[in-house]
Amino acid sequence: MKIKKGNLAMETPVKQTGAVKRRKGSKKLYVDFYYFGQRITRTTDLDDTPANERKVRGFLSRIAERIEDGTFKFAEAFPGATEQEKAHFTQLEGREYRPEPHQVLFGQYAKEWMETIYPSFSSPTKRNDYREAIETKILPHFRNVSFYQITSTTVFKFTDSLLCTRGENKGKPLSTARKMNILMPFRAIWNDACDHYRWVLKSPFDNLKKRLSKTEKKEHVVIRFGEWLRFLDHLEEYYRPIAEFMILTGMIPSEMGGLRKEDISGDYVNVSSSFVLGQDKKSLKTAFRKRQIFITGAIRQRLDAILNRSDSPYVFTMEDGARFNSSRFCKIWKKGVDAAGITYVTSYSARHSFAAWSLLVGINPLRLVKLMGHASKQMVYEVYGNYVEGLEEDEERIFDYLGRDFVIPKSKSPIPFRDRTGDSLERLTLTA
Repeated sequence: MKIKKGNLAMETPVKQTGAVKRRKGSKKLYVDFYYFGQRITRTTDLDDTPANERKVRGFLSRIAERIEDGTFKFAEAFPGATEQEKAHFTQLEGREYRPEPHQVLFGQYAKEWMETIYPSFSSPTKRNDYREAIETKILPHFRNVSFYQITSTTVFKFTDSLLCTRGENKGKPLSTARKMNILMPFRAIWNDACDHYRWVLKSPFDNLKKRLSKTEKKEHVVIRFGEWLRFLDHLEEYYRPIAEFMILTGMIPSEMGGLRKEDISGDYVNVSSSFVLGQDKKSLKTAFRKRQIFITGAIRQRLDAILNRSDSPYVFTMEDGARFNSSRFCKIWKKGVDAAGITYVTSYSARHSFAAWSLLVGINPLRLVKLMGHASKQMVYEVYGNYVEGLEEDEERIFDYLGRDFVIPKSKSPIPFRDRTGDSLERLTLTA
């Protein structure tokens, strides 16, 4: 039988009841008794001595007396028991279990929260991010801290101390945005505990962001065309058309992993599902990410090469025939970047580069919003529209790479080619 460990509230003995037990290999004393027909065995954390045995027998006697007169409260007698056990026996006693904040450890409630609330999140990405933050950052610091002890000061000190644990920034402070993301599951657990126990407590998370040190926002890297070609030369041959498809469409690995051959219809790629952390999702990051992508000549060339080499129902696969995996692909991408000796860029940079390149060759920003699957123009104007030093030198080569049919899409009523100011090039008068 597994022995559960908990703190005991020792009191003066009245009469003997239950039993004081000893366990092989342990130097501690245990109590063993029945309550509501259920056997309860707990370690006392007291050494096996005559004096301590008298204390434990006194504790058991007090239990018997209070059980007999109906005043025994399991949660008070065993404050170290789990919250589930306390709630269970309190209900059997005909009372409502409402512990005070100082009686509940964050780690205890977090464990139950992970078993009950956490599985209800439908997004595998959210579950993965929450679990990582809770297990690697939050619990190591707050596991044995009561909710009463969690104040705005303790949360601020914890948040301000968070550092990168891997990669090129290992040992450096996390960005403010990353810190706030880590606090999301912390805040969720706090709010659910307050709601569950009906506590009225001031949130320790209020105005926290304003107090944190400002960190320089990392700019998204846009790939210069020459570096892109050098990267392709050093990327494993099998993955070259896949990487090119990414930068020609702005699709990200999770969307590509969910793309089936049946999603290609005529001249369009229908983006409506994704493959995230080994799970198929019938939805995308937002409703706006569901979109149609016109298959240009450049896209068709890469797409045909990809489709003709696999019998899989999915468009993209790994070289060994396995389902396209974003984590594996990112490692292959990094290997190519390192071999090429170019500015460090992640596979997600292909999406940002697609946007910046599109604006460079004159794509209407409103059209780009739709191509990218954004809800508004904000990202286009505030992020993708930022000036990239020297990129204008690549304009002609990027135009040829993306293709004229991308820059000037099919139209029911053909309009003469316009430059980026909106003037028709056919109406321009050239003067000597």
